[in-house]
Amino acid sequence: MLASSIGAEDFGRLFLRFKDKYIAIACSFTRDRADAEDIVTESFTAFWNAREHIELKSSPEAYILQTVRNRSLNYMRDKAVRLRVEGSIQEETADGIEMEANVLAEENTDCLFENEIASIFRDFIATMPELTRNIFMDSRFEGLTYNEIAVKYNVTPRKVKRDIQKVLEKMRVSLKDYLPALLLIFTELLRL
Repeated sequence: MLASSIGAEDFGRLFLRFKDKYIAIACSFTRDRADAEDIVTESFTAFWNAREHIELKSSPEAYILQTVRNRSLNYMRDKAVRLRVEGSIQEETADGIEMEANVLAEENTDCLFENEIASIFRDFIATMPELTRNIFMDSRFEGLTYNEIAVKYNVTPRKVKRDIQKVLEKMRVSLKDYLPALLLIFTELLRL
């Protein structure tokens, strides 16, 4: 599919839907929000300006995400060179930034946030009341039904359902910044 089939209105919706998420991704590379915003804006602009020549092998979101990732890596490499030239930091620090860029470049975008998401999940689970945590864990990781869980903890199946719904809603809020990345990962996995 050619990117030129994307109209201005669709592009605008795409920008509004993914801009903040892509800024969070770029910021994880650059550690500077203003630079991350510039990278994302430039990535969307480059996509729009070159859309007549872009053959999409996946979704436009995935293409722009890859552009954001590549520009972020270039930013990190340029920053290491700039710092080395300016002499404002020691050689080891510039080497460290460059090495981090190389490590991130080798990482698969699909698992870029795996550790962060796992950490958020562990912290989130730790804050739950014990009964709610046990109900959720039994449901999601032990594969027990609502009725089995209700019997195990001497509660009603309705309470089990309510607790699980509350946990999932709170989890959506906790992981909201990572949902676009997760969506793209799942979309790519489904294509395999």
